[in-house]
Amino acid sequence: MSGHARKLTTEQEDRLAVWRMLAEKHAPYASALLYAARYVNVPGLETLGAADDRLRVFLDVDAMATSWSDDENAQVLVHLMYHVMFDHHTLARQKLQVDGDLAPDLWRMAADAAVNDDLEDAGLHFPSTVSRTADALGMERGLSAPEYYDALARRAREAEMDIFHLGETADGLLDGALALGTDLRDRASLDFLTRSWEDLDLIAPPAEDFEVVAAVHTVAEEILKGKGASAGRLGRWASEVTAPSILPWQTIIGGYLRKTAHRKPRGLRKSFSRASRRQAVRVVMPDGSKGRKILLPGTFRPDPTVVFMRDTSGSVEDHELGEMGREVEALAVQCGIHEDRVIILDVDAAVYKARRLSEKGVLRSASGGGGTDMRLGLAAVPDLFDREPDLVIVATDGGTSWPQTPTTFPTIALITSDGTDSTPDWMPSVSVLGKVA
Repeated sequence: MSGHARKLTTEQEDRLAVWRMLAEKHAPYASALLYAARYVNVPGLETLGAADDRLRVFLDVDAMATSWSDDENAQVLVHLMYHVMFDHHTLARQKLQVDGDLAPDLWRMAADAAVNDDLEDAGLHFPSTVSRTADALGMERGLSAPEYYDALARRAREAEMDIFHLGETADGLLDGALALGTDLRDRASLDFLTRSWEDLDLIAPPAEDFEVVAAVHTVAEEILKGKGASAGRLGRWASEVTAPSILPWQTIIGGYLRKTAHRKPRGLRKSFSRASRRQAVRVVMPDGSKGRKILLPGTFRPDPTVVFMRDTSGSVEDHELGEMGREVEALAVQCGIHEDRVIILDVDAAVYKARRLSEKGVLRSASGGGGTDMRLGLAAVPDLFDREPDLVIVATDGGTSWPQTPTTFPTIALITSDGTDSTPDWMPSVSVLGKVA
């Protein structure tokens, strides 16, 4: 299968843009997921589409454009976003862990039925070309995916069927629920939906956990605002998602560091220390003869730079700064960012010398101890480095003034345990006690 995955062509991108626009019209609350998703073209997929837990959506774009209308394909996108919203991948893994086995085809039907119940409640009535509903399965509406699965598995076992090798013979028992208008067979298996293809990350970089959580949280907020969804189970789901819950700050900061490590640095740089392997020029002499061959400078991408800015005023405990620094150091190493590229910058009412994390004892020694003004530290960053850092993490108790306008480099505040979050709206922040997600 991995050889089939490929990027969308320009023409396919145009088609997808139309489907996504129509999908947003059908379900405006789902726009955050629709635009955060990474779309992959998989010719021969033999199904309307699939989604993994890294916000990647697999479509046979040309087959969809030939077989279905733009409106039907838009509804397929909304259907797939619902699988992500309700985290059916995690539910499948939990079900597999509890039961010890899982029939992929039955799980797909169960998850589809649960999704379509909520879509109908939200006022979206899909045509028969999309997956079946609970009514088509002859079951009660409003069940969860695990409940539908248990009922389907029980029905199959009563008929003495091997539910792990379901084939065309199952169509009669389950009223054609396996058909979906296509022949899925093993391509819709749990393995297909969750595997990491060898070249897939190059085609569609996976979304980080915090990106998925943020997109789903935004969808829930939009539902509660009444953007195109009625009350009922979908509203109850949105309320549960937006209820306060705690994520460890290491998870949030680790997500930013991983994204920084994988982000392509802004632009290429040239250096004669790396001669270009593909380009060279030859000087033409006045008499028309060939002169000396001149090598051109090669290009390279600089490694990402992370700045850990410490509020060293008297209101912040040194031991907590040291502990947070060690955690950031460990996270950076895990993400493949070298110690030389992590810069420690101490700030109170002044900005002190920038030091590399690789310097001996840098985390155990802090400069300053006076007042607090993180505006000075953030304003000094562009002058301290040849190029802007890829991420600045500001560790502070929050008792400081902040710039009113966003920085030109990514910045996130890490608020100490006894601090108050006073960060401006443009700056993301996380408390060491946890983040309300």
